[in-house]
Parts: sequence; C-alpha cells; structure tokens
Amino acid sequence: ENTIIVFLSDNGGPTRELTSSNLPLRGGKGQMYEGGLRIPFMVQWKGHLPAGQLYRHPVSSMDLFATAAGLGNIPAPENLDGVDLLPYLRGSKKDPPHESLFWRQRHKTAFRMGAWKIVGDTRKQDDHHWELYNLAQDLTERVNLASRHPDKLNELRQAWSAMNAQMAEPLF
Repeated sequence: ENTIIVFLSDNGGPTRELTSSNLPLRGGKGQMYEGGLRIPFMVQWKGHLPAGQLYRHPVSSMDLFATAAGLGNIPAPENLDGVDLLPYLRGSKKDPPHESLFWRQRHKTAFRMGAWKIVGDTRKQDDHHWELYNLAQDLTERVNLASRHPDKLNELRQAWSAMNAQMAEPLF
C-alpha cells in the first residue's frame, strides 16, 4: 500500500525472427512507427489509484521522474520534459498530459500532436520524405496522408523544427 509499482517496456519488440510481434502496430524496435514507440506502461498503487483503469492519453517514460518528485513533494526542475502523472491518473486533470511528443534517433525522427503524427528522415530535406498519419483513424500507419493534408504536414513539420532546434545534437 505504500509502494507505487511501475512496469514498462522499451521501444517495441525487436523482430519477428526473435518471436516478437507488435501487431497490429507497424514497425518495431529502433523504428519511429508505433510498433517501435508504443509500449506497455502499467502503474499500480493500491488504495491510491483505481484498479483496472485504462488511461488513453499518451505518456512518456520521462514522466516517471516528475511523478516520483511529486510523490516526494520535491519540486521538479523547470526544464524537465516529463510531467507528474498522478493528477491525470486520479482524474483531477482531464486534458492530455502532453500537447506533443518528439522522438529523434540519429536521422530517424517522429513527432506527434494529438492524433496526428509525422515520421521522417532528416537526411532528406523535402516534403516527400515525411509521412503523415492520423492515429485515431489509422493506428497501423498504413495510409500516408502527406499528399492529402499538406497543411497538416507543414504544421507538424514546423512544430517539429521548433522542438528540434531546442535539442542538443545526439551523442549516439
């Protein structure tokens, strides 16, 4: 009753050859599709969080530090990317904890804002190398909507560029 238990995986199952399956999601470990980013993330805290609750908004493993700081009544650093999840899990905050999510690994990148997501390769600079998906309608990321919604693609690319400009160059 005094311990919060968190279980999470990392970055999707590796490959079918190693008996992993991320179905129905596209992709796997090391990829920017949902099969490489969406993972099991479970929290249990008897007497403090409702049992069996399914939380539908995206969260990040970076939220764990802010959540732990909140549990200890310790102010989290102002430049922290994570948020304290407990008000969301308890229902006192109804809005999603993140307006957007950003991923970058070498030249591979993804950015999500609401249900919309772009996947790109930063070695290539033109619009044709960015994919656009609406995860509310296509969780499997099979229908690239970039040519049908150029304004949405541009909006997400601009938001990605603003976020990317804040990031240090990757060390690996």
